[in-house]
Amino acid sequence: MDDKKRGSRKLPLVIGLPVLAILAWWGANSYFGGSGLAREELLALKNSGLASVENIPNKLRNDGTESMKLFTQLVKAAPDVMLGIRNLAIAGILAVEKQHANRDESPEKYALTLKLAREALVELREKDPDSGIVDILEAKLHVTLEEEAEAAKLFRAAYDKHPDDSIALMELFVLLRNGQGEERDEVVRQAATVNANNLIVLEQIVRLQAESEDKAIVSTLNNAIEVLAPYKAILAQQKIEVATELPQFVQAIEAGDDAVWNKVKIRMIQVFNVVKQDFGYHTDMVQLQRHPLEYLIHEFPKDYFDASDLPDVGSGGIEVSFLERDSFATLHELEGVLDAIICDFNLDRQLDLIVLQSGKLSVFELDDQADQWSSTHSVEIAADLQHVIAVDLDRDATTTTPEAYSVSDFDFLLYGAGGVQVVENVLPKDTQQRSLMVSDKAFANADISDVAFVSIADIENDGDLDLVLACQGGLQLWKNHENWLFSDVTSNALPEAAKSLNTQVLATADFNRSLQQDIYVSGGVFENIRHGRLRFNEASTDLLPDERLSSLAVFDVDNNGTADLVFGVGQGLSGALTGNTPGGKVWKQGEFQVTSDSPSGMRPIDFDNDGWRDLVAWSDKGLQFYRNNGSAGLEIAEVDVPDLQNVSKVDVDDLDEDGDLDLLVVANKKLVVLDNEGGNVNHWIKVRLCAEPDPMFKVQRSNVHGVGARVDLRSASGFQSQQGDGRVVHFGVGKSEGAEAVRVLWTNGIPQNILSPKPRLTFTEKQELLKGSCPYLYTWTGEKYEFFTDLLWAAPIGLQFGEGVIAPTRDWEYLLIPGDRLVPVDGQYRMQITEELWEAAYFDQVQLIALDHPEGTVVFSNEKVGPPSVSQYQVHSFRQEALRPVARAVGSNGDDLGEVLRERDGVFTKLFDRRHKQGLVEEYYVELELGDLAGAESVHLVMTGWMFPTDTSINIALSQNSELQGPRPPYLSMPRADAVTGETWEEVVPNMGFPGGKTKTIVVKIPVDEFENDDFRLRMSTSMELYWDQILVAVDAEAALPVFQHANLSKADLHYRGFSARLPRLNNGPERYDYDQVKTELLWPPMAGSFTRFGETTDLLTQQDNQLVVLGGGDEMTVLFDELPPVREGWTRDFLIHSIGWDKDADLNTITGYQVEPLPFVGMQQYPPVDDRTLEAVDTPEYRHYLEQYQTREFDRGNFWNLMRN
Repeated sequence: MDDKKRGSRKLPLVIGLPVLAILAWWGANSYFGGSGLAREELLALKNSGLASVENIPNKLRNDGTESMKLFTQLVKAAPDVMLGIRNLAIAGILAVEKQHANRDESPEKYALTLKLAREALVELREKDPDSGIVDILEAKLHVTLEEEAEAAKLFRAAYDKHPDDSIALMELFVLLRNGQGEERDEVVRQAATVNANNLIVLEQIVRLQAESEDKAIVSTLNNAIEVLAPYKAILAQQKIEVATELPQFVQAIEAGDDAVWNKVKIRMIQVFNVVKQDFGYHTDMVQLQRHPLEYLIHEFPKDYFDASDLPDVGSGGIEVSFLERDSFATLHELEGVLDAIICDFNLDRQLDLIVLQSGKLSVFELDDQADQWSSTHSVEIAADLQHVIAVDLDRDATTTTPEAYSVSDFDFLLYGAGGVQVVENVLPKDTQQRSLMVSDKAFANADISDVAFVSIADIENDGDLDLVLACQGGLQLWKNHENWLFSDVTSNALPEAAKSLNTQVLATADFNRSLQQDIYVSGGVFENIRHGRLRFNEASTDLLPDERLSSLAVFDVDNNGTADLVFGVGQGLSGALTGNTPGGKVWKQGEFQVTSDSPSGMRPIDFDNDGWRDLVAWSDKGLQFYRNNGSAGLEIAEVDVPDLQNVSKVDVDDLDEDGDLDLLVVANKKLVVLDNEGGNVNHWIKVRLCAEPDPMFKVQRSNVHGVGARVDLRSASGFQSQQGDGRVVHFGVGKSEGAEAVRVLWTNGIPQNILSPKPRLTFTEKQELLKGSCPYLYTWTGEKYEFFTDLLWAAPIGLQFGEGVIAPTRDWEYLLIPGDRLVPVDGQYRMQITEELWEAAYFDQVQLIALDHPEGTVVFSNEKVGPPSVSQYQVHSFRQEALRPVARAVGSNGDDLGEVLRERDGVFTKLFDRRHKQGLVEEYYVELELGDLAGAESVHLVMTGWMFPTDTSINIALSQNSELQGPRPPYLSMPRADAVTGETWEEVVPNMGFPGGKTKTIVVKIPVDEFENDDFRLRMSTSMELYWDQILVAVDAEAALPVFQHANLSKADLHYRGFSARLPRLNNGPERYDYDQVKTELLWPPMAGSFTRFGETTDLLTQQDNQLVVLGGGDEMTVLFDELPPVREGWTRDFLIHSIGWDKDADLNTITGYQVEPLPFVGMQQYPPVDDRTLEAVDTPEYRHYLEQYQTREFDRGNFWNLMRN
C-alpha cells in the first residue's frame, strides 16, 4: 500500500447511518471542516487521537466515542494514510469492549459504536488485506462479543497468512487452551513448537503429552528443568525438586514404565499449582496476546511531510554552548585519569569531584573564593581498577539536612580488570573528620575479575542496594546483606545468566512498570519476577540487538512514561521507543537510527532545559550531542563545544548550581570541566530525594537517596518521567512557571506528591511512612463518623518473616467498641469499613454483638496478637472498683512512667531512643510495681497501646542481616535473688501477646504464683516498636460475664470512596484520620485481579461460607445493623465487632502481593493454598457462581500510572 500523500476523497465510513445519527456523531466534532487541514493541524489531530485512544482502557469516563471522532476526521483529512483507518478500527474495538458490559443501559449508543467499529474494519481490510492485522483485530472484536468460533477462524487465518509471526497462533492458543477437542490439542502442540519457554504453554503441553502418553514429553520435561529454574525456591517450599524429579520421570519414560504417565501428570499439576501464583506466570500470560494498542500507528510515513514543515519538538528556542573553565589549573595538571564522577562527598550541598587514577582515589573540592579545585582526601587502592561509582552501601544516615531529614554519605565502588573494591566514606563520631578507607569486609574473599560494567539497584526491594556485574563469564548478581557483606546469588537469582555472555554494558530500570528493577543487556531484558529472582524475557529480544553493545542508555525519550532505549552497536547509534501496559507487556512502539558512529559511552542530559532529555555521547573522536525530537527520536545537534579527543568518560550535573547541566570530561586521561552556557534561560525544577525522615528513627524501607525511584513531573510544557540515580533529579521545564505536580514513586511502591512546585528551585522530598496496615473502621458517634481502629490485624496472608518463612494467620477477631463510640441513629448502628492503604482486604463474615453488663463493671475482649495459648477468644468482665493504676512504672531508660500510664488520655510512652528499622528497636523494658498482691488469686494487666510493625520487605532485609534479629514480642520477667549479683530477672511468660496495629486493649494474665519473696515487680521486655497509653492492674476483679445479643445485619454496600485525610501523630500516638476530608484520586499502584463488584454485599457477610467481599485501595463498605432494644435500667452496653477475614499487603515481597488472587478461605493450611484436599472447600458450583456474580471488578492500573501524564 502506498502511504504517500495524495488528494483527498470522501470516506465511505458512515454510509447507511440515519441522517440524525450522522449529525449527532459530527455535531460535537470541533475538527469538522473538510480535508484541508494544515500539517500542524494534522499532527495535533493525530496526537489528540492517540492520547485519547490510549486512555480508553485507563479512564472510566472514556468510552471511546471521542477517539473514534478524532480518527474519523483524520481518515477524512488524510484518506490514503494507513494511520487513520487502522487507529480508527482499534478505537472502535476498544470502545465496544469498554461499552459491552453496560450495553443494556445505552443500547442505541452501543449499537452505533459496534456498527462503526465493524465498518472501520471493513475499510481497513480493503486497505490492508494481507498483513493479517485486520484478522487479529476483528477476532478480538468477536472475543468481546463472546463469539468464540468466529474469533478462532480469524486468528487461524492471520496465522496462515504469516506463519513466521506466532502472535496469532498464541492468541488462538489463549482462546482454546481450556477447551477440549482435536483443534485445541493441535493448537497446543503448535504453540509448544514456537513458544516452548512460556509457562502457560508449558503447563498445557506437558499435561496433554502426559494424558496422551506422547513420548515427545521427554523433550518437554528436559526443557522444563531450565524454564522452571527461576522457581526453584518457591517449589522447594512445597517439597518439589524439579531438577531431581523431572530427570527421574524422563528415565522412567525412556525405560517404558507405563505407570509413570499418571505420576508425571499429577506432579506437573502440583508444580503449576505453585508456579501459577507467581508474578512470572502472570507476565507470561500477558506475553501470549498483543493488546490492540500495540497495533496503533504513531507517526505519518517519513516522506508524508516535507522535513522543513515538521515542528522541532525539543528545540527549546535557545542557544547552548559548553565552555572550558581555564581557571581550573589544578585539574588540568592531573595525569593518568582513568575515571571521574560528580557527587556531594561531604553532604554540604556543594558538588565535589571523585577522581580515579591508577592505584589512587581522590576527592577534589571547590574553593569558591580562589575558584580552584583542590584535593582534600585520597586513598591508595588496588591496581587494575578502571571505573568508579558513587553509592551509599552502608546507610550510615547520621547527617541531618537543613530540612531536618536524615541522609547518608556516598561510598565508592571501584571495578575493572582487577575485580571489585569498596572504599568507605568514613565520618568518626569523635573527630567529625572525614576520610577514605578501603573496606576490609566487602568482597574480601570474592573471586571476581574482568568486570566490564556495574549497575546498582535494589533487586529485592528490601531497602538496600544490590550489585549487578557484567563480567567476562556473564552477569553476576551480588546481594547486599548490609554491614558491608555481599554474597553471589547468581545461580539462584539469575539461573539463565549464561544468556548474557555478550554483555559489556548494562542498565537497570523498571522495564514494564511493575515496580521492580529489571536488567537490560545485549539481546534483551532479564525481567524481575519478585523475591530477588530474574528470568530472561523472551519477548524483549525485539528491543535490543543480540550483539555486543558499546553503550546503552535507558530513559523516557518520547515522554510517554515508559523506558525507551538508545544503544550503540557496530552499525551505529540507534534507539527503540516502547509502549506498555502497566505491570504487563512491553512492545516496540517505534525505532530510529541516529548516526552510523557507535559511541563508547552516553548519558541523557536536557542541556537546554526544554523538558526533553537529550543525549551526550563520547568516543575517541570526542563529544557529540543529540537533540530529542520526541516520538521522532534523536538527531545530531549543533552545540558549540571544545574539540576534545580520546574521551573515555563524561559525567553530568549542575556543578556551578546555576540551573543548567554541566559536564565533567575525561579526555586523553586528563580532566576537563565544561560549563553549560545558556541552558538556564529555560526554567528548571530539581528534586532531592531523602528516604529517611529522622536520623534517630530509621525506617530503611527504601535506599536513602532514592536510587531506582520513579519521579514524574507534569507542567505546562508536558509530562516527564525520570528514574532516580542517587543524585538530585533535574527537570527542565522550558518556559513553564513551575509545575502542576511532581510525584515520587519510591522503590517500595509508596507514591507521594509535591503540588505546584515553583521553577528555579530545589525541593527535598522525604518518604512518608505507612503503606500497609489493615482496613480501617469508622463508627457513628452521634454527629459524625470517627476513626476507631484497624481490623484483621492478626490475619495477614503472604506475609514473610524471612525468606520463605510465612507468617501464621488467624482469620477471626473480636474487637471491643465502647458504647459511646457506636451511637444508634434512625434505628441503625452505622459503621464504615474502608481500605485506604496498599493492600486488599477480604471479609467473609461481619457481626455486631452487644455486650450488656451492670453499671460498675467493665468488659474487655482479648484483642491480642500472639500464639494461640495467649490469643484465644475471650471476654473479660471486671469490677470497675477493682481496677487500679500500677504502684510504680519505670522505663529501662530511667523515665518515671506513672503519670503517662495512669489515664487513657492519648498520651503514649516511648521507651527507646533509636530505631534500627521500622518496627525494630533496641530491646527495652517497662518495670511495673504492682502493689501488695499477698493472697491474691488472680492478677491481670489491662494494657492499652499500639504498635508500629515491620513489613515483609523489612523482614527480608532483617533475615539477611547477621547483626540484627527480628523484633521479639513482649515477654514477662520477675525478680529473683542472686547471691553474686544481688538480683536477676527470670522469664516467666515467654510471649504475652501484643496489641495489633492501631490503639487496642489487651488483657494479660499474670502467673501470680511465680512471684517470690513478696516482691511484686514485673518487667515487660520487647524489641518491638510498642507505645503504651495506659496500664491498669485487676486484682481478684472478675465479675459475671455480660449478656450477649446479636444485632441483625440489615445492609452492606460496597462502593468507591477514596482516602481520608491523615492527621498528624500526637503524643507518640498512631496516625489518625479525618473521615470528612477525602481525596478521591487513586493513591496506590493497583493490585491485579478481580475485586468484588460495587453494590449490595449483605448476603456475602451474613455467614462464614468463603464467599468474600474483597476491597481494594479507596473502597468503602457501609455496614448497617438494626438497633437493639434499649438496655435495662442500671446496665450499660458495649459492643463487639466480630469479623472473619484476611488482609494482604501489596508489599513487593509479599507472596502473591501483586494480585488479589488466590482468594483465601477458612481451613486452608497455607497461603497460597496449593493442597488439593483443602482446595476442595472452594471447588463447588456455589463457589464458582459466587465468583461469576461478584468477583468481576478490576482496578484500572493504567489510571494510576498515567495519572501525571494525563
